[in-house]
Order: sequence, then structure tokens, then C-alpha cells
Amino acid sequence: MPHDLLTRLGDRIRKLRKACGWTQAEMAERIGIDRSFLADVERGKRNISILNLELIAKGFRISLSQLFSRL
Repeated sequence: MPHDLLTRLGDRIRKLRKACGWTQAEMAERIGIDRSFLADVERGKRNISILNLELIAKGFRISLSQLFSRL
């Protein structure tokens, strides 16, 4: 189910963000996206583009494959 994938991806991003000790606002500013957009992604409410996923992965200094691991 696609929605389940979005929820799992959002959970993964949230866990990585919290592991870095960042608020949503801090992370959004670091990678150049809107905080409310990031919040929607973390809740699984947005079908995020691959380009934005790349920004997120680079922000965490990980590869896209690492971002998708354990989904």
C-alpha cells in the first residue's frame, strides 16, 4: 500500500532527524525546504519527489540507499 510506504519513510526521516538532535525547523533550514512540508513528509502526508529525498539524504550525509534502508 503506497500510503504505508510514505508513513514508513516519514518515520525513518523523523528518527534520523532526532538522532541528529535537530528540530524540524533546524533541519528544514539546513536542507532548504519549508518546515511545514517536512512535517507533512514525516507524517506520511506528502508524496515527496526524488529530488527532495536527495536533499534530505545529503542533509544527513547519507546515500539515498541508506535513507531507504529498513523501510
